[in-house]
Amino acid sequence: MARRNASGPAGPVRTASFPDGLDSLLLNPAVSDAELRRERVRAALSPVTVLPCLGGIIVTLVGLMTGIGVVVVCAGVLVVGMSVVAGLDHIANLLTDHRHDAGSPCRLDRVRGEFFFRSRDFSELGEAHHAARILIDSVGELHRSPARAWIDPTIPGKVHRLVWQALCCLDRTRAARSLAVELAADPGSAVGDLAVAARESVGVIDGALSEVVRHVNACLVLVREWEAKLRRAELADLTDHTLAALPVDTDVRRLSEFAEALPQNVFAYVTAARDVLGAGAFPWEQRLPDSAGEEGSS
Repeated sequence: MARRNASGPAGPVRTASFPDGLDSLLLNPAVSDAELRRERVRAALSPVTVLPCLGGIIVTLVGLMTGIGVVVVCAGVLVVGMSVVAGLDHIANLLTDHRHDAGSPCRLDRVRGEFFFRSRDFSELGEAHHAARILIDSVGELHRSPARAWIDPTIPGKVHRLVWQALCCLDRTRAARSLAVELAADPGSAVGDLAVAARESVGVIDGALSEVVRHVNACLVLVREWEAKLRRAELADLTDHTLAALPVDTDVRRLSEFAEALPQNVFAYVTAARDVLGAGAFPWEQRLPDSAGEEGSS
């Protein structure tokens, strides 16, 4: 089986910062890279960035033309540099940092679902929120999976579009859910059948959403199993490579035999030197007192 290259751009699921904390967001598959580039340019050219930059340029030019002083010129250059850095930061964090001031809202999160859905967009929908969060996380896991290199390369994109469509359907149930709650709270019997109809209509959509979750999860189960196989094969290759680098048994035995001869050689020399110098017996040659007494008595 030929392995495909899974390298590519960042996936459609990002972890982003919002005023209420970190959250996962799913990008709209219909938004092109060109549209995102235009939004990055708009973010970099926002008044918050451009006005300080223009001010710094003016201060720098005035300082150079009038000869006011090096300090003024340096201050202007510093302001320009900080504005450029801020613009680059806006570009880099356009998709992942949505902690904006009230006076400078972000175009991307101005309309829910225009550029992305976030997990907390569905937090008021009860059990459906759990399904939405699972679907968003599933798209991210599938795009990050190393097993992606071995499956049909169109599958991650298909799952992305499927999940997006499911979230769009779920988003459109808000009014019906509110109506079902309102009708259920009405004590009049005349609206009972209306409440049942509204509740059943929402239930049909929730049931279809559960089916989507089940099928997407089945894809992930297969992918995870293949990941485990890939990891097992990787560890097997690593083990074979590591063990192949070990010395062979004959080399190790040769070292052991060589080491075994060394103490015998040293023993012969030190014993001969002891006899020549009359240095007496070594400690291991001394007889134990009990052994000596037994030999004398015998």
